[in-house]
Formats: sequence, structure tokens, C-alpha cells
Amino acid sequence: MNQPMPIAPGMQYVNANNQTIVLARGGILHTDIWRSMMPDHPRLNQTLKTAILDYQKNHPTVDKMANPGCWRGSDEFDGWQTLRRMAIDNVKAIHRHYLSIGAPCAALESFDDSRFETNHWANVNEKGSSNAIHSHSKWHWSGVYYVQGTGTGDIALYSQAYLNQQVSLGLPYGQSFTLPAEDGLLLMFPSYLLHEVLPNPSDRQRINIAFNVKIQF
Repeated sequence: MNQPMPIAPGMQYVNANNQTIVLARGGILHTDIWRSMMPDHPRLNQTLKTAILDYQKNHPTVDKMANPGCWRGSDEFDGWQTLRRMAIDNVKAIHRHYLSIGAPCAALESFDDSRFETNHWANVNEKGSSNAIHSHSKWHWSGVYYVQGTGTGDIALYSQAYLNQQVSLGLPYGQSFTLPAEDGLLLMFPSYLLHEVLPNPSDRQRINIAFNVKIQF
């Protein structure tokens, strides 16, 4: 005879009849978006900004795949390894969180850095420029780090259910999420998630490094 599955750790609340209810979370999750501030980011950002703008000066040709008003370039900029280290550490912490709530995902604590494939590129968005809606679905985790972001516009993220008008407003899943750019902010999300960068309303260039992470399971 099968034993009932134990209730995973979850939250508790007291209902209207003064009964304590244990509400466990598991199964298919809504899509979470994770963000953190890079420690000592003013110094790192100055290093990255100098390297990116110098690279742009020496490679002014605009990538034909870039959006209007956006320069895109890729290089091993000084400071990238610091970002890569934090991105990998964040992915491990995110998986620890999901395991703690009973979600079916892999533990990554024993994975060394060689198990994490990454790529990255820099973007410089001028006033009025934006980035069209897209996803990075061949990867596992994607993100952006804002070298110079405050006041330069928002990033908007959408579930496909939301774009297909399959989810009612007010529900805790399948919605849109908009976040302002901020100097030193590191944002991470599942690579399948559709997102776009809204127009830069300021005279300040929006300078960021976008990146992807693939885990070698």
C-alpha cells in the first residue's frame, strides 16, 4: 500500500475557524525573477564603463542584429569574471531556494565552474532606443548587469500566458513584471522568459552587460 506523500515545508495560516492550516508549495512553479546588487559596484562599474566605451570607440560598426540606437559588442572586458562568479553563485543559491520548498530541481553545490557554460555581450543604448521583445530559450538562466542604468528606462518581462491573454489580472502567476534599470543591479531570470527593454527616456547612455548561463547536468 502506498504511503501518503508527506507535506513539504510550506507556510501556515490560521483560518476563520481558528484552525491552523499548513499550505505546502511544490509542483510547477510560477516564473520568478531574481535581483541583487553587486557589492562594491561603483568601482567595478567604472572599470567596465571605461572598457566598454573604449571597445565601442575601436569597433564602432553596429551589429546588424542590434536594435536601432543600440550598439552591441562582445569582449572579455576587465571585470567580467567578477560578474560571472556572482552569476554562478546566484544560480546555486536560487536552486537551493527551490529545493527548500520542495521543487523538483537539481542540487548544484558540488558543481564546479566548468559545469556552467556562459556567454556575454555589452549593450550601449542611446536616448530613445529600446530592445524588441525576445527570449534566450536555448540557455537555462539569463540576466543583465547595469553598468550605467539609473534613469535610463525599464526592462519588462512577460509570460507567454500573459501575452496570449490566457491569465486574468490579479492572479499570482503568468503576469508581466517591469523593473527600472539601476546602476549595480544584477537581474536574473529563466531564459525562456520573454522580455523587452523600454525606450531610454534620458540623455544618459544605458550601458549594460547581458549574459546567459547553461548548466551541464
